[in-house]
Amino acid sequence: MLHVKNLSKNYGSFKALNSVSLELPSNGIFALLGVNGAGKTTLISILCGIIKADSGEISYNGKSYFEALRQDSSLCSLTPQEFAFYPTLSVKENIDFFSQINSLDAKKRKETIDFAIRVCDLEEHMRKCAANLSGGLKRRLNLAIGLLNDPKIIFLDEPTVGIDPKTREFILNSIKNLARDRLIVYTSHYMHEIDFLADEIAVIDKGEILTSFKSSGQSKVLTVELEEHSQTNIKILNEFLPFVEYSGYMQSGAANEQDLTRLLEFAKKRGLNLKSISLSSPSLQTLFLNPEEKY
Repeated sequence: MLHVKNLSKNYGSFKALNSVSLELPSNGIFALLGVNGAGKTTLISILCGIIKADSGEISYNGKSYFEALRQDSSLCSLTPQEFAFYPTLSVKENIDFFSQINSLDAKKRKETIDFAIRVCDLEEHMRKCAANLSGGLKRRLNLAIGLLNDPKIIFLDEPTVGIDPKTREFILNSIKNLARDRLIVYTSHYMHEIDFLADEIAVIDKGEILTSFKSSGQSKVLTVELEEHSQTNIKILNEFLPFVEYSGYMQSGAANEQDLTRLLEFAKKRGLNLKSISLSSPSLQTLFLNPEEKY
């Protein structure tokens, strides 16, 4: 388990992270969803030891996370947004070079190289110059390099930026398979990717975690259409639960099945005519576009 507690980071007067706390599992895919500039890259840069936090604590299986990093070079790896390889070298030369950085014996090194090449489907491209690869192949090489130390935790920062749909599908499926026996921390602002991949999701905005949940067990959204969408009726409805007004309907988060029954009783008692009422899981679009709602 990876525990992050009250992590903060400022760049001058700009607060990049503000008392971020998270609990990440030992395996599976933990997704950070947020717009550009929300704090995703700063957070994973701290977790990879690239930059230092101003305050906060990080622990791994009950011990100091950074002490664990110093003792085990295979604890984590980072696949950044930028291409982290030498463009003038071939795919094979890049993989050979980066595999030597890790303190693995010859047998383990060969195993991790073969694994990375197979997962990223690079067998037919080994002799190609990295600079001449398509955008999709460059992304696959970037990911392969991040697998060369056989990491227990893989940080993937926007790994599908600027690639074609077919390559995106290949990379997403590869990532899903990798998560069976390790933790993958995946950052993105693409909602459909997070929806497809994630076991757990945290929404980050302006350096703060707005909400986090397991992808299959989050709170429900209560959606109501009024027969008469008037300010008087909206005010009455908000006496029951805080609702957000949209075009033609009202919506409230953090609801459950009991609230559905209670609302019907409340509406009858107050003479409030409901056109429709439904209870459903909040879509990532709702969470992403309305981050102030605490589900």
